[in-house]
Amino acid sequence: MKKFIFTAMALVFVASMAFAVENAAKISKAAAVKPVEMEGIIIDNLCATGNKAKLPEFIKTHTKSCALMPNCAKSGYSLYMPDGSLKPFDKASNVRIEKFLKKKASNLEVSVSVKEQLSGELKLVTIKNSKNAEPANAVSEKKMGK
Repeated sequence: MKKFIFTAMALVFVASMAFAVENAAKISKAAAVKPVEMEGIIIDNLCATGNKAKLPEFIKTHTKSCALMPNCAKSGYSLYMPDGSLKPFDKASNVRIEKFLKKKASNLEVSVSVKEQLSGELKLVTIKNSKNAEPANAVSEKKMGK
């Protein structure tokens, strides 16, 4: 009986080591992933969640000043993709996005370079205004009905 238990424990140990090696390989591959270029619209997670049912319409009226409100900024940010999906950013990226949005010339329509994490979150590498975006003051005036 002792021999059986010892053999079973040894097999469990070997299997767990193989699993650990496999996961370590996946993590190192994820870390080595090259950045991917994406275009979309930055939206805070508070507004995205609160307007999920009508997000395609809401996103057209959502403003940068709203995204920078304390509760909105605190909720973090996601990238609203052309296909209607939302891709959330990790915590460190949220800080960088907020800093970017505080710049006068920045827009919510952006081009980003990101690394996709195993968690599904995006890790921001670079962010800039989208080439297709209107100048920041023209967008805000249009949204404000001026």
